[in-house]
Amino acid sequence: MGKRVFVSADWKENESNPKSCDKNVVGRIREWADDDRRSIEIDCTDDVHSSVLDTLDDCRRCDIKRECGSHINWSSIVIFVVGDNTATKSAGACSCDECSPAYSGKEKLPCKLVWGTSSSDVRTWDGTLYKNEMGMSYLQYEITKAAQLGKSIIVVFNSMNKQESWIPSWYTTLLNDTSLTFTEKCRVPFWKDTERKGDCYQDIKEHLL
Repeated sequence: MGKRVFVSADWKENESNPKSCDKNVVGRIREWADDDRRSIEIDCTDDVHSSVLDTLDDCRRCDIKRECGSHINWSSIVIFVVGDNTATKSAGACSCDECSPAYSGKEKLPCKLVWGTSSSDVRTWDGTLYKNEMGMSYLQYEITKAAQLGKSIIVVFNSMNKQESWIPSWYTTLLNDTSLTFTEKCRVPFWKDTERKGDCYQDIKEHLL
C-alpha cells in the first residue's frame, strides 16, 4: 500500500504568463494516483482550496491554510513542486485586514483567526506562536507546516534540469533551522524530455510506496 502524499504547488495560472505555473506537474502526479499499480493516495493544494471554498460560506485565506495544515498532518510525504515563479509567489498572505481569498469573488474581509495584536505576533491553531505565519503565502505556509510537523519532503523542479536558483530563500532557512526535524528526501527534475512524456516517478517511487 502506498503512502498518503500531499502535493504543494503553484496551481493558479498567471494571466500574463499562463505557462508559468505548475498545473501540468500536478496533473501528471494525479495520474500516478489513478494508476492502480501504484496505490498512492494524493492530496493536492487546489483540491483543498476548492473544498473549503465550496463548504465555507465565510471562507478566509487562513481557513484554507488551516485545512491544508490538517491534510499535511495526515500525510506521510509532501511533494514540493518548485517552478520558475515559486520564490516570488505571495498568494495567500493575510494582512489581518484583508483575508478573503483573492479568487473567491467576495469582499475583502478581516481575518477572523487573529488572536495577537498584529500580523507579526499571531497564534496558530495548535496554540503555538510563529512569527509572521499568517503573512506567508499558501506555498510557504504549507511547506513550513510540513517542516514543523517533521514530515519528509521531496522537491521536484518543473523542468528537465535541477533549477537550484528557483529554490525560495525561506525554504533554505527551514533547512538550516536545527530545531526542525523534517527530512528532505531528494531533489529531482520532474520531466525527462521536452515532450513531457517521461517523468520522475521511477526516481522517487521508493519514497512513495
